[in-house]
Amino acid sequence: MDRIAIQPDSFRHRNGERQSFSDRWTELAARRGIEVRRVDVYAPDFIEQLAGCDGFMWRFGFPPRPRLFAKRLLPAIEQGLGIPVFPSSRAAWHFEDKIAQHYLLQAAGIPTPRTWIFWTPARALEFCRQASYPLVLKLATGFQSANVQMLRNARAATSRVHQLFGPGVTSLSGSRTRMALHRLRAIARLISGRQLAGGTQPEERQIGYVFLQEFLPGNEFDTRVTVISDRAFAFRRFNRPNDFRASGSGRIDWDPAQIALDAVRLAFQVARRLQTECIAVDVLRRGEEYVINEISYTFASWAVRDCPGHWVLNEGPGTGRLRWIEGQMAPEDAIFDDFIAKLPSRGA
Repeated sequence: MDRIAIQPDSFRHRNGERQSFSDRWTELAARRGIEVRRVDVYAPDFIEQLAGCDGFMWRFGFPPRPRLFAKRLLPAIEQGLGIPVFPSSRAAWHFEDKIAQHYLLQAAGIPTPRTWIFWTPARALEFCRQASYPLVLKLATGFQSANVQMLRNARAATSRVHQLFGPGVTSLSGSRTRMALHRLRAIARLISGRQLAGGTQPEERQIGYVFLQEFLPGNEFDTRVTVISDRAFAFRRFNRPNDFRASGSGRIDWDPAQIALDAVRLAFQVARRLQTECIAVDVLRRGEEYVINEISYTFASWAVRDCPGHWVLNEGPGTGRLRWIEGQMAPEDAIFDDFIAKLPSRGA
């Protein structure tokens, strides 16, 4: 009998829906006659817990503690034990790191908004003096449009350069007073032992770089395409009112007739070029061209699940035929089906 190790995960979204990939995977494994060993990645004997297991699955999220640990742990299991893991190293090494994503997409020849990353203040300041505005400033970390800010002039850009090459920042939103109070509350929770139970995580200070992108006008929405193996789920996310950011707005349109198939093809191209088993891409338009804004291996499962169907691609992403498959599918199910096909006993 196959045996897989699963690290529990649980998260409650803003809409009140609870998400647990691990609970669903455990349920699916029982139906397929696969033994599940629930493990604790933070235990001193964790590697010993994996003895006799044919694979390991852990849906880790955006907070720093699990994310930074998982990026160290998963490659160790994948390479050291030689068993399949989800997410794989290819899928997860750049997760929640916009700088890594930029260099990866650029090296892979994938179209993105024009981007400038500076590692010295002199070069950043010189660029800001001569640049055309507006520009978009991003921190390496942040999801649902957090830590993304429009810079409308050189004065605003120069101020941010001095911050990022000075004391650094933990956020691009909110007043200094509010952020200071937030940090004090986080410290109090940590001292009292309530830090992790409540889901609040230590903030990461961003310092020593500046990440700027061109602003792409005329994008009232982005297209989120999630590719899981040979399936593509897509929906449109409209911007917040009086804002240029779409991620986290909650204003979703699942109508497949409104999805640009060129955006779906581009998402398939990205997944195949990066050789990743699961990737969500945010697609924008630069004139008539589609570009990739950001990528992630994980996402809110309910938004993908509520797609009325998905596309599969026959042959290459450039010219292959996209075939529509009617009916909803939970992304957890697709991920699990693909994963168990990789187990040694399945001939992977």
